Amino acid sequence: MLGMRKKKRTGTQIAQEIGYSIAIKVKDIGKHDLSLKIICVACIALFSFSICFGIYGLVSRLSDITKKEQNVEKLEHELVDLGKQLEESLELKHKLITDSLAIEALARSHGMSKKGEKIFFFLD
Repeated sequence: MLGMRKKKRTGTQIAQEIGYSIAIKVKDIGKHDLSLKIICVACIALFSFSICFGIYGLVSRLSDITKKEQNVEKLEHELVDLGKQLEESLELKHKLITDSLAIEALARSHGMSKKGEKIFFFLD
């Protein structure tokens, strides 16, 4: 039928279908093929173990999520610190624009002096 679309299946539905088909195939194996049943069950157990604990398994995904959450917290703290620095810089800029004494204090803190002034350095 040309006009009909296929329904998209979710990952859970696909996994259930695979599990069901494996269960049917294992069930169809006769009682005489016990070794084959054992091999199938071992393969299923190994596959399940690799899904949970493999390199790209669920456990490694959880540790990745935890690391990323810690990184987000660190970046949020850094953002707060940068915001405080920005406020301080804007406050200093406003002082330097409006207050001539602030300009003089900043210049003197950098070793500058007015014309004709003598600077004395004391050695300890």
